[in-house]
Amino acid sequence: MATRIAFGTEGWRAVIAEEFTADNVRLVAQAIAGHARDLARPAVGGARAPVIAVGYDTRFLSDYFARAVCEVLAGNGLRSVLSDRPVPTCAVSRAVVARRLPLGVMITASHNPGIYNGIKVKEAFGGSATTETVASIERRLGRAAVKRAPFEEAARAGAIRTADFLPAFLRGIAAVIDLAAIRRRPFRVVVDSMHGVGGRLIERLLAGGRCRVETRRAEPDPRFGGEPPEPIPSHLQGLSRAVRRDRADLGIATDGDADRLGIVGPGGAWLNPGQVLCVLLEHLITARRASGAVVKTVSNTMLINRLTEALGLRLLEVPVGFKHIAKLMLEEDVLIGGEESGGIGVKGYLPERDGILNGLLLLEAMAVSRQPLAALLTRLERRYGRWHYGRQDLHLKMPQVERLFTRLHHQPPMSLAGVPVVRINRLDGVKLIGRDDTWLLFRRSGTEPIVRIYAETPQSSRLSRLLAFGVSLAKRP
Repeated sequence: MATRIAFGTEGWRAVIAEEFTADNVRLVAQAIAGHARDLARPAVGGARAPVIAVGYDTRFLSDYFARAVCEVLAGNGLRSVLSDRPVPTCAVSRAVVARRLPLGVMITASHNPGIYNGIKVKEAFGGSATTETVASIERRLGRAAVKRAPFEEAARAGAIRTADFLPAFLRGIAAVIDLAAIRRRPFRVVVDSMHGVGGRLIERLLAGGRCRVETRRAEPDPRFGGEPPEPIPSHLQGLSRAVRRDRADLGIATDGDADRLGIVGPGGAWLNPGQVLCVLLEHLITARRASGAVVKTVSNTMLINRLTEALGLRLLEVPVGFKHIAKLMLEEDVLIGGEESGGIGVKGYLPERDGILNGLLLLEAMAVSRQPLAALLTRLERRYGRWHYGRQDLHLKMPQVERLFTRLHHQPPMSLAGVPVVRINRLDGVKLIGRDDTWLLFRRSGTEPIVRIYAETPQSSRLSRLLAFGVSLAKRP
């Protein structure tokens, strides 16, 4: 059974009651415990066992699975501090750093549909588990018998205790964001928490000023209203309507565990995460006088390339998965790093993505510049070009997937919607790049049985043709 468990771009995720079962969660927890014990090489001469932070989201049985993890940790002589309520993933990261703990475990499947659950592991620095840590955990799967201590018994013995992770999380945000500047502005903001752990936290952080916040889908729902809690345009139509109806200045959506965001501007138009990253980058450079390199995943916008070149900033490109960005944030002086999927990390916070933080940072950019979001974006696009971006997710059978990537590796197309292909990037999947920087990327999802097709072009009329070409190529016999 353990051989079916594999970590993807961000932890292990599977369908509840199929692969994501209590027994498999305990197998993973046993492997995490083995890694933690070797990491600490504990404790002789009366030294206390290390503590691991454990949190969970609003998904079905997440609290039960979190307790199961704590039982296994206790059975292995480790201690745990368990969140007393559902919290954002970054609250676990903050707890790890604030309490100086070696590891954190979060029960969440992030943006996946409600039938999924998962486990994310956080390191002592507060970011996603490194490739080395994931490999260490995977090597231990099924190698040792699962040891458990009953929850109540372990709690009475002091091996498990509960704590409120939210105060430290909110203090961490307040230390980075100029909340006072936002509160002074008469903004109208609509927040869509998508029934996840974001809840009313933005509303809470901005209370007491002129800024007015309305929160939609704040109530927890394990089914997420019947659609995946992923902040993409097809799931944010209600937010777009609310922004138009209220003539709001900004719409902010956070995913199921609140580490990613989606942005809707005035008039209900969706901004892709690459555009958001560029607005934040310019704010950090011009208003905060910050410095450092910029990191983008291979699926992110060319607008980042143009902007960093103009600003004289070093640009680093990595595979999809925030763990690759976090690694560079630890090793180098990185100002900001972002994924196409809405995960953005900022210097001075944690080497971690946080949808709540970045939604507030966008409001700070608007407050400090005294310009609406549309003006900030238009200024960028006038200087560096307007880019039109789209993504298509395809559920394909494995033989189709294998044929597609064999074809892409051995007989890649020579043109994209009439644009000659001038180079191919194989950093993550296969990215075909045209003469005018039009590009088409094919990659396997690291969390679902899906092939993702990404496209971007400076010509709006070409985007639909690019995606249609990618889909036809993927489905070709």
